[in-house]
Amino acid sequence: MRSVILYSAAFILALSALVACNSKEGALSQLPKLPAQAPQQVSPPPADNAKRVTAQEAYEIYKKGNVVVIDTRNEVAFKESHIKGAILIPAGDILSKVDELPRDKMIITYCT
Repeated sequence: MRSVILYSAAFILALSALVACNSKEGALSQLPKLPAQAPQQVSPPPADNAKRVTAQEAYEIYKKGNVVVIDTRNEVAFKESHIKGAILIPAGDILSKVDELPRDKMIITYCT
């Protein structure tokens, strides 16, 4: 009898949590729409002082050929798809391989 009461209480608690989650979604969808504004990119400067480039800038550098592209994802993701000519060095292994990287080329890393 005790287990029936416990299971019933757990079911009611889970059901009430589900209803509460769904009720917020409905309330958010009823909020008035704000006019579209240009996205503002407010990000602090990188702590590592590494230059950040956009995908377009990276592509322009890549076309010139004076670049090493490093994919920092795992091997499975790399085998699924990667930038042509990219080298796989998972993020956790970069420091151990830093001496093997060329000093006379720009190094572009990516993870997605």
